[in-house]
Amino acid sequence: MAAMISKDKHKALRLKQIISLVAPILIISAMTIGINAHAVSQEVAVSPGHDFALLVCAACHVVAADQKTPPILRRPGPSFDAIANKPGTTADSLKNFLATTHAEIAGATGMPNEQLADYQTEEVINYILSLRRTR
Repeated sequence: MAAMISKDKHKALRLKQIISLVAPILIISAMTIGINAHAVSQEVAVSPGHDFALLVCAACHVVAADQKTPPILRRPGPSFDAIANKPGTTADSLKNFLATTHAEIAGATGMPNEQLADYQTEEVINYILSLRRTR
């Protein structure tokens, strides 16, 4: 009987040792998966805005480093990178700006009112904000 108790104690001790070795690995793995999933989800959320901006906004703005052609305007609008990193740029400020008839703000040469659908506005805003550098 004493040998059996000893054997059970040995098994329990061995199980505790295994758990103490495996638990930190599982925790680190879970954290890494969470971080990677967050990065992937951000990338997926930004991609439609990037693609849309290249189609619609690139004629007047530098919207991305991978933009194949420069803006057609002699004096292009500010780059999306510059907009993203301007102090005070927020999702709300971008939404308000994009919802405004821009020709009235900057005169006849200002940005026209592009009349985006709500989801397009959100996609472009998410993309612009993704360009923000950490300060």
